[in-house]
Amino acid sequence: MCTKYKIPTLALSRLLVRTQPKVSNVFSGRSYSKNVRLVCPYKENKYQRRESCGQTRVLGVSTLVAASVFGSFLNESKEEKLKKRIGMCTMHLHQAEPHLAQPHFQEAFELLKDDLSRKRDTPIPNLKIVYLIDQLGNIALQLECYREAIELYMATVNGFALNGIERSNRTVTELFLKIGQIYAILGEFKLAEMSFLHCVGVTTLELSRDDQPKNPKVITLAGLAYEGLGKLYLSMNHPENALNMYQHALQFADTIFQPDDPQIPVLLNDLATVYEALNDYDQALETVEKAISAAKLGNRAALPSIMCNKATILLFKGELETARNLYEELIETCKKIYDYETLREIKANMKILEEKEGLREMSN
Repeated sequence: MCTKYKIPTLALSRLLVRTQPKVSNVFSGRSYSKNVRLVCPYKENKYQRRESCGQTRVLGVSTLVAASVFGSFLNESKEEKLKKRIGMCTMHLHQAEPHLAQPHFQEAFELLKDDLSRKRDTPIPNLKIVYLIDQLGNIALQLECYREAIELYMATVNGFALNGIERSNRTVTELFLKIGQIYAILGEFKLAEMSFLHCVGVTTLELSRDDQPKNPKVITLAGLAYEGLGKLYLSMNHPENALNMYQHALQFADTIFQPDDPQIPVLLNDLATVYEALNDYDQALETVEKAISAAKLGNRAALPSIMCNKATILLFKGELETARNLYEELIETCKKIYDYETLREIKANMKILEEKEGLREMSN
């Protein structure tokens, strides 16, 4: 069974939080945080009035400030302009306004035109600019501008190289991890595989050294890389390879994460899906039960999705009545919590269930 690659949101957030501007240190995947509201202090005031009957219009404070900002923007350096555009993008993303963040993103992207298509005489960007390119890549990823995100991340890798930072550096490894995840979403599986394997190679080499203690950050990166490969091979319909990758990912997760870490049930649920793809339904059910227990401990938000996976395993195992009962119970739960994504998955699986029930009735 081939499944669509889904970006591991919880895993990716561990990387994105590292390079976000100070005003933005939360990434919530497909939905943006609605808890932050920024209010402009410049409002219309008593000195501002309409132009009529020969009266001269007096500009309000907000207009004067806007004119001042625009005038200074023309004389700003590239670094300052990028910071302002990135800041505006971050503010709008925090306010759940990606459509307002988009124009600022395009302006910032245009500023980096030379860095994205380097020529021999293009000046080498300093590290401050390189880190800003990385931040803009994170914004592109949140806006689902995947092609632009890849361009920005690759420009960041090149910028680090031009400043003497090797590809084995941990920051570069994190970039390749994000690049791999984006290529997987775009269906460019070979490029995704190469990116993930680069991460596995670098982290495995560092962890194999006996002359230094194992760095928890490197262990986390290794686990995320194996998880990415597992999702990738499952999407490519290579469950045998996916099984090996998920087993490695869970080993790293058990080493570095606490038992109540929200990523544990996600990994176990994916591993159950792999066993289902291998037609090992008993092992799949055993694993999904572990995922349910882990979710109750540290990630209750994932429970509907995991329970849906359990019902699907029961469906393909042939326990149709049990699967139907679980689906119907889940439908009510998902409606109460507005989990429309899981609802769509349940409805799709219910059609398969009805077909199997019809075939069973005909055979009887």
